Amino acid sequence: MLFAALLSLVSLFDDENPPLKNIKQDSIKEKVWEYGAEFKLNFSLANSSPNWSSGNSNNITVTGLVNAGANLKWKRLSWDNKFKVNLGLVSNRQEDIRGDLYWSNRKNIDNLFIDSKLGLDFEEYPTLSLYGGLNFQTQLLPGYSYSKDSIGRDLAKMTTSFLSQGQTQFALGTENKFLKNYFVRLGYITLKQTYVINQELYDLRNEAVIARVERGAYIDNEFGIQVQMGGSQSFGPKKMFNAKLNYLGFLPYQTAPAILDSRVDFSLTTQINKYLSLNYTLIAIFDKDLVKPGTNAWQNSWVFGIAYGYFI
Repeated sequence: MLFAALLSLVSLFDDENPPLKNIKQDSIKEKVWEYGAEFKLNFSLANSSPNWSSGNSNNITVTGLVNAGANLKWKRLSWDNKFKVNLGLVSNRQEDIRGDLYWSNRKNIDNLFIDSKLGLDFEEYPTLSLYGGLNFQTQLLPGYSYSKDSIGRDLAKMTTSFLSQGQTQFALGTENKFLKNYFVRLGYITLKQTYVINQELYDLRNEAVIARVERGAYIDNEFGIQVQMGGSQSFGPKKMFNAKLNYLGFLPYQTAPAILDSRVDFSLTTQINKYLSLNYTLIAIFDKDLVKPGTNAWQNSWVFGIAYGYFI
């Protein structure tokens, strides 16, 4: 069951940079547009007979990804944009204490991510630039915690929803693209804003503060430093393997002691043919504001999947 569930997942947060397959160049105005998008979808069904010695299991998994980008280069100016939507559902067939079968439906991933960066290159140092950037992320559908009722069926309690929590980061700093596929950004002035728009969550979770946002406040502001770095590398026969690594960190100014919030995304992909690929993805997050005091602030998730993709 575990292998079938992992195999059914696609790499849903793998590429730091969307596949920019198209180029539009204006040689007179010296403008170059690069743009592209990919769409991935996977459906799987796992089943076994009721007398299967290892325990029977029945589940359906549907996962999908939209990953798009558009970049403009005009003389010393650059404008880079990314847009991602990840959404997945796992449906497991379970049995209550009366022996009746039912389907338990849960999300396995849900994320909307937008990133936009405006840069100005230094004439003396073409790999170095000033930048102003904005990234935004939230989930699209409500999230739930689950328990069992008196007959052994799922009881769902909403714990998160759209813009609850949501987050934006506005950053001003410098970026160094020291190699073709690698970059380092330092946002010396960064405003991190966390949103909890759904005020019902405070009663449902029996908490007065969620992710630093107090009941009735809707938003929390933090100033600090943003650190972002990443890159990609192809290797192997005919460069059939590709590895990508991205790190995003935020160090607040006003918190004592200062704690670095971190997110690490790593992916390893091999293209089987034009449409099919194998993917391994690891996501690790450290943020004490997202967990209850005294609990482990590290959250880790990894998936191995085979995906069908379409590129434009």
